[in-house]
Amino acid sequence: MRASYVDLPVTIAALLLTLLPVQLAVPAPFPQITADAPTISAVAPGVEYGEYDLVTAAGPIVVHAVAIAPHRPDLHLDTVLAHGALTSRGEPVTAMADRTGAVAGINGDYFDIGQTDQPTNVVVTHGTLVRSPRKRAALVIERDGTPQITELSFLGTLTLPDRSVQIDAVNVMPPPGGGISMLTPAFGTVPPRDTITLVALAPTNGTPPFATYRVTGIVDNTVAQPPGYYAAIGENAYGTAGVPNVGDTLAASGDLSPIPLDTIAAAVGGGPLILERGAWVHDPDGPNGGDYDTRIPTSGAAIAPDGTLYLLEVDGRQPDESVGVTRREFAALMLAFGAVRGLAFDGGGSSTLAVRTLGSPDATLANVPSDGRERSVADGLFVYSDAPIGPATRVVSTPAAIRAVVGASVPLALATVDAADHVVPATADPTMRVEPAALGSVADGRFTASAPGRGAIVVHDGAFVARVPVEVDATPARLALLPAQPNVAENGSLALQARAYDAQGYALALPTALPWRAQGGAIDPNGTLRVGTHDALVSLLLGDRLATVRVTVGSHEVALPFAAPARFLTAPRGGDGGVTVGDACPDCVTLRYDLGPSERAAYAVLEAPLPSGSVALSFDVLDDGSGAQVKIALRNAANQGLYLPAIVLDHPGWRHVVVRFPPALTRPARLTAIYTIAPPEVAGTITLRDVRAVVAGSP
Repeated sequence: MRASYVDLPVTIAALLLTLLPVQLAVPAPFPQITADAPTISAVAPGVEYGEYDLVTAAGPIVVHAVAIAPHRPDLHLDTVLAHGALTSRGEPVTAMADRTGAVAGINGDYFDIGQTDQPTNVVVTHGTLVRSPRKRAALVIERDGTPQITELSFLGTLTLPDRSVQIDAVNVMPPPGGGISMLTPAFGTVPPRDTITLVALAPTNGTPPFATYRVTGIVDNTVAQPPGYYAAIGENAYGTAGVPNVGDTLAASGDLSPIPLDTIAAAVGGGPLILERGAWVHDPDGPNGGDYDTRIPTSGAAIAPDGTLYLLEVDGRQPDESVGVTRREFAALMLAFGAVRGLAFDGGGSSTLAVRTLGSPDATLANVPSDGRERSVADGLFVYSDAPIGPATRVVSTPAAIRAVVGASVPLALATVDAADHVVPATADPTMRVEPAALGSVADGRFTASAPGRGAIVVHDGAFVARVPVEVDATPARLALLPAQPNVAENGSLALQARAYDAQGYALALPTALPWRAQGGAIDPNGTLRVGTHDALVSLLLGDRLATVRVTVGSHEVALPFAAPARFLTAPRGGDGGVTVGDACPDCVTLRYDLGPSERAAYAVLEAPLPSGSVALSFDVLDDGSGAQVKIALRNAANQGLYLPAIVLDHPGWRHVVVRFPPALTRPARLTAIYTIAPPEVAGTITLRDVRAVVAGSP
């Protein structure tokens, strides 16, 4: 159902929004939705943003969506690379949006995380091919604004003084035995590779990579070379291409298909294709595996029959906030937006959406990344408003509507915008009043709720008048206390939070001070609980709504079977080292590691289920002083990996380690490895003993 003036939720401002559905009716296999609280607002002409807070049979799911109308002359989309290069340390989506002036953006391709951070599929930016495609779906934006999802292929030609040879790739190093690649400065530093001939070039005419070049030299391929223009000739092409002479003129040409490069404004890699002709499709070419059959944070793009483009992000791995979606559920969600074709972008901790919300001058982070902070990624797709800045046309508020319980105080920010939703200078000092006055008061930019009811804050800003809807409830329809399974050390303290919701599922603002009560401890009005040596029962009564949570106090340890099943593994596989049992003590595990140029980690791998209620892992480690880091690997109830730092090996001798699990760890969980991770060429030996699960509460 598309938005209209009829029965709009109060959070949807009095604007005729036409691109996003007011509520989501998602077909199976998406879990049944029992509550849907949408918030939809304008971003720029032809761009809308929606947040859908869903309560489902599988748990809460938060969906973020940006809808873009095609073919508008005052909009364009483009791909942005982290720090403008293929090889980089990555860059957050919000930073890319800020430095390029985007009104919205989403993370893009899968990438070589932790290494070169290069995207793994095609990149076209400003109409220029920066990286040639691989056999995987990509999102293409044509020069007239039409979005397409397709697998692109590349064919190129390098014309030498006496022959022509095939170019196999752009800004992709030839694999062992490979052909010819053209490299530009966007590739970054060229690593040493003894299987290629590296020809240095200087462009003389045209726009690289497809340009005319002069050969400036044959450079040393056994050492790293600085960013520049090169022809990298692999072993399979050496016999046909030979080695050009210094001063020779070379000409590189190439094109993409099935969409010609000269019709493409931007392209960003992704994959797999998950929605085709309005139905789920299994695409064998994308990153696939068990992780994608579980609910995770997810990003992607989908296209409706009229060409409307949806950039979609679903938060996940946060059981109290949003549990995420599977690939099939994500495809079903795309259908609910009216899309018929869609693909996935990189997900997990990379899933990020930035949006310029109404009344804000810049795009900011819209979702809650599962890492707890925004991850640096390789690239993204961004939306730009080319509408000129004009005179003020209206005043808007943040939030666009206020929902609160009696006693809550809500900050209210006002901004003046033009017809294109750009923030412009205010025309006058605004005034505000509450109607009816009994609902509450406005002072110093804050609304304070006094009595239950419905009404509005009337804003006068020169010639402009705006009404901010207000809902004040005495009793919330739903009340939750977080964390849902709290544990605290004996004689310790813990901060609890309350979440309140109205009958539609919208969050209600709460007073800072609340009437908390505790049995077995003391709790202040801010929710800070202090306990002794026994479990506590905490309750909160708001109006007629009561919520309670049991807080377990203290913990006990349970020995885990670690020594017998431990086995050795490196990443990548095949590295030197090993695991032995019983060298230092009967149940000790000794891990020897000798990381070569390519190995990053050495593992003592096992499969040890964690007892119910586990909150931490404890063990002793014989520190070898190598400077490597020791980490633990867990698998949660959805078989998703979680990797937690334990200790840095910088104080030789026996050390006791306790690694706390994040509250969002979904249980049951299991320990799958204790491992060392270090830069290349680091070697050492550690011994592990007395590996135990720390379990909440008394035995």
